[in-house]
Amino acid sequence: MKQLSKKILSLLMLCTYGALCADAPETRAVSPKFTIRSQGTNALRRIVQSADLMCLYDMDKINGFITLTPEYTRSFNNKKIAECLFGSNNCGDCVNFNVQGSRVADRDPNAWLADYFYLPTDFSSTVKIEPVIQSFLVDFFAYLGMDEWVEGMYAWIQFPVTWTKWDLGFCERVQEPGELAYLPGYFSPNEINRDSLLKNFSEFAAGKSISIKPQDFFIINFDGLKCAKICGTDSVTAVSEVRFAIGWNFLLCEDYHLGANLQASAPTGNKPHESFLFYPQNGNDHHWELGVGIDAHYIFWRNEAEEKHLGFYLDANITHMFSSEQTRCFDLCGKPLSRYMLAERVDAVNRDDGLAELNNPANRPATVFNNAFAPVANITKMNIDVDVAVNADIVAMFNYTSCGWSYDLGYNFWGRSCEKIKRNNCCSNFKENTWALKGDSQVFGFDGANSDVPHALSATMNKATLHNGDNFGPNGVTPGSQAERDGIQNPNIDFPFTAAFAQEELKADRGTGALPINTSIPPVFIKFSDINFAGTQGISHKIFTHVGYTWICREDYIPYLGLGVEAEFGQNNSDNCNSCASSCERTSCDNECDDDLNGDCFRCSLSQWGVWLKAGLQFD
Repeated sequence: MKQLSKKILSLLMLCTYGALCADAPETRAVSPKFTIRSQGTNALRRIVQSADLMCLYDMDKINGFITLTPEYTRSFNNKKIAECLFGSNNCGDCVNFNVQGSRVADRDPNAWLADYFYLPTDFSSTVKIEPVIQSFLVDFFAYLGMDEWVEGMYAWIQFPVTWTKWDLGFCERVQEPGELAYLPGYFSPNEINRDSLLKNFSEFAAGKSISIKPQDFFIINFDGLKCAKICGTDSVTAVSEVRFAIGWNFLLCEDYHLGANLQASAPTGNKPHESFLFYPQNGNDHHWELGVGIDAHYIFWRNEAEEKHLGFYLDANITHMFSSEQTRCFDLCGKPLSRYMLAERVDAVNRDDGLAELNNPANRPATVFNNAFAPVANITKMNIDVDVAVNADIVAMFNYTSCGWSYDLGYNFWGRSCEKIKRNNCCSNFKENTWALKGDSQVFGFDGANSDVPHALSATMNKATLHNGDNFGPNGVTPGSQAERDGIQNPNIDFPFTAAFAQEELKADRGTGALPINTSIPPVFIKFSDINFAGTQGISHKIFTHVGYTWICREDYIPYLGLGVEAEFGQNNSDNCNSCASSCERTSCDNECDDDLNGDCFRCSLSQWGVWLKAGLQFD
């Protein structure tokens, strides 16, 4: 209980806490997932124009009301959504980035490296991201006062039927489709011509790949993107969640009350879809919730005829979100968006298969490239368990009632503490000592005596980023230049060592055999401890108003109708300064299966406006 109190206090303090960093790095950390508050976590829809009906004084019979609230919401300040997922730039209301190959002279050093996406090395395009989230829901709420049995006892149930549409606003403009072939050794023993490559980045983002004919005795596999695809518009319709409570107003007078309830939420919405980066979230990501609520009010003033009054109302709800099994893919520590980098499979050597070795037998590579490439997202795709310590939804509201008219004005705070991520199934879907970052390294060398004979290398490039490898650098090289000739020799791979086979140096250039080539001794693998198991948290501040009319002259059944608007301001922290060097430190995948998977925590929340119509019927 003491630990829970600390977490609640920390969560509430976050609403006034400033940015964590004064100076953000040029390449900012990004969230692996955009998570919003559930469409069913919105206490204000329960209490506007209905608050007085939840604390009836001096009742001795069953009473209650039901409401239907259709609402439309639409996101604004959409650049903040894009910044959470892709980092920031100065593109006005959107985020954009360039995709350029390693042979684009004077390339943008912040461009995404087109070589990773099976595109020509002289390819160049600009991608714009301008997301929009919109929803339409019909919220059903029913309240039952059980004063006939126990004075002040009540129960309620709430569930919204929601349609939500998420559009990433992905748009690519190709400036140069590219025409260069890949040189022998970069991906395969032979040249790969332009016709065999993808047409644009959009194809890679949607999961497409390439295939080539077997070359020499090598069959090269090129995996397409299978997780966090950057594409598309999609919608989901579902009951977001079913939230219910039972409580007691233990302090109940005509002008004030104080009550508490035990509440729970059953997940009925959809689960996260790991295949897409921006898939609609309908509900609370499929968590069961259990918690408490506190409700209170105080009437400051009544006129003598008691037909007008002014009061303050509070409705605070704090729940724990229990573990939900999910599948996600992650970046590597210190490498934002490395999900979209390219990894190479590096496996144990069969000493009789003619693969590369070195002059000094003591320095022979234990592993070499094993004919497969895959986006990093495919290999960091993990089955995990996710829980959230605290989910808070707090409403403070003033109400003025004059005869049948009701006017509400209030503030809503929502906050969700950082997700706690744990292993599921002992990380069996990750293999140690198997995959490494390719960067812009050559993966094949050629026999010095007969430069048509290829040999797989153990060349890896752990220092590579999404933007460039180290052989050709961030600014690119000109085809046929000395810089390109230098780069294909693998000068800046991990632990460069001259590659040789049968006492002969291997060459970088097939057919001519003039340039020696390096391999990595030892290669550097992607380890389980390199994966940044980043979670998300959320905070938002909402202001709202509602005006309604109640037909108070009715007796047994009293209808009411009202109209309301809201504006919610998400509090984001794109410049997260958690040190990945410390937060991601773990040992191997052989630890106990229930170990916490530490990583960065990103605060990314939705800003949206909404308008609703509320219809209700009171009975007693």
